[in-house]
Amino acid sequence: MRTELVTIVTDTTPLDGTFHMPEEGPVRGGVLLFHGNTMNFYVGAPRWLPPVLTELGFACLAFNRRGHDILSIRDSRTPEGGALQLTREGIADNDYAARWMADRGFPAPVVIAHSGGRHARGRACGRPSGNARAGAALRVSRRWRGRADHSRADGAGR
Repeated sequence: MRTELVTIVTDTTPLDGTFHMPEEGPVRGGVLLFHGNTMNFYVGAPRWLPPVLTELGFACLAFNRRGHDILSIRDSRTPEGGALQLTREGIADNDYAARWMADRGFPAPVVIAHSGGRHARGRACGRPSGNARAGAALRVSRRWRGRADHSRADGAGR
């Protein structure tokens, strides 16, 4: 897997992330990985899914929405993070990331989302302007702690 640190330009704070490409073979499509609320691209599913997905031939973008972590700062003392998140910014961040993928040849990526990212996934996949091909939601149940479990868009898992 080849991994590149990327920055996605927005109307305010840029989004940091990683873009993962298969080491060899044809690329079958693109995947957007949405982290959970107050999480980030370097923990949880956005961290452990790219090696699996790139092995299957998918290019993956894992990125921080403006609602990442609880609270952080960048090069100044201006705070950012989940404590200050706005829903409209989270939705816009998904659109920025989707356009970033489209600019690289993946106009209709599959969206995989964890926890609070599942709501954003629903918006990206279900609204008329959404450009995602399909979506999947992940949850970790208490019974299977530490193991990903599939859940449907309506929240009912198996």
